Amino acid sequence: MKSKLFLMMAALLPAVFAAPLPEKAELLASNTVVAQFLGMQERPCYFRTALCPDRCDHAMKAAQFRVLSNEAYEKPGKYGDDKAAAGNMLVVDARADVPGQPDDMRQKLAELKTGQIVRITQKHYYADLGDVVMPVRPITQLEVLNGGACEEIPSAPQDPANHDHEVMPLPL
Repeated sequence: MKSKLFLMMAALLPAVFAAPLPEKAELLASNTVVAQFLGMQERPCYFRTALCPDRCDHAMKAAQFRVLSNEAYEKPGKYGDDKAAAGNMLVVDARADVPGQPDDMRQKLAELKTGQIVRITQKHYYADLGDVVMPVRPITQLEVLNGGACEEIPSAPQDPANHDHEVMPLPL
């Protein structure tokens, strides 16, 4: 009985595996950065198309990183992502398998602990996926640094000119 239930569930769930990068893929940019893992965040679908929410694939589990430094940057042509600078945010969909991304990348993302320092290489391709031509940004390297030690995440610096926190609501 359990095996029948398992087979039925397996048939309902889509197969999850990383597709190889298509032959018709042009490298637009490559960034290798050292970043701090800030944690995972569930991002819901915002119901912006007729396919929402059950067929749109807009919802994501986002792995968030704060860039500490850029070790290598390459932009062979006119188009492509800009060089990631210190303080920039890097957001990676931890559920999706991007063409050209290693099969074990989702597992590596799931094993990260908040505060860990990592080296990430993200490539930006313009890929022909058959019925659609679109940009893809696979993570091709994810390496934990500092022996896996977690560091405290600094809070965002406050802008001294921003006084929004001092504004009191008007009485109704």
